[in-house]
Amino acid sequence: MAAALPPPPPPDFALVSARVAPARVFYGGRPLAVRVRFRASGPADVRVQIERRGVARRFDLRTAPGLVVVRWDGRTRAGREAREGRYRVRAGRRGGRLETIGRFTFRRHLYPVRGPHWVRGPIGRFGAPRNGGRRHEGFDINARCGTPVKVARAGRVKRRRYDSVRHGNFVVVRSASERRDYWYSHLRSPARVRRGDQVTTGRRLGEVGATGNARSVGCHLHFELRGRGGPFDPLPRLRAWDRFS
Repeated sequence: MAAALPPPPPPDFALVSARVAPARVFYGGRPLAVRVRFRASGPADVRVQIERRGVARRFDLRTAPGLVVVRWDGRTRAGREAREGRYRVRAGRRGGRLETIGRFTFRRHLYPVRGPHWVRGPIGRFGAPRNGGRRHEGFDINARCGTPVKVARAGRVKRRRYDSVRHGNFVVVRSASERRDYWYSHLRSPARVRRGDQVTTGRRLGEVGATGNARSVGCHLHFELRGRGGPFDPLPRLRAWDRFS
């Protein structure tokens, strides 16, 4: 009986270059792109790992020498949203030593007003009294008219309308994964989306304006969050998003 042949040695392998971009990744926005170029004597098994206190996602590919590109959408191996924080990317030959090739920050939300902004004061807070005995259902973010407004969380456009009495030009984006509605009101002109559109985190909706009942108080974005129980105070979340975005 013939003796079994030993397995062939692994091909010579070396990383030539690597690039990880962007430096900040937002869930539902532009995905992380990892580009790794390697040389080897033949087809090789390449591993790319996204790590933060363990492996969040692993990509294994058998490919010819040259350029390998993988993209990460912010989900773990189990299909859940990854935790926010600082991540590193390692790559190399599967079964061999992996090298750190880059780092990035991952977040789930983006602050919606993309320019200098300030708070309106007590009258602009959630629950502040309004005419007719009603209460303010959102939070007002003051900014110069024309300041860009972008999607804070990816989702599907539920409404895009003009309300001359209250909201002016407004749009509502539904985040199915969170089961929440995101309201953006008093936009200077109709939002650049249509009902039913799937919008990514960071997509431009329009600009800060003074439409609807904002005509009498000046330019600001009225921002609302609504869950199963109705509207709730968005300020704690806005403060957190403003610190990193």
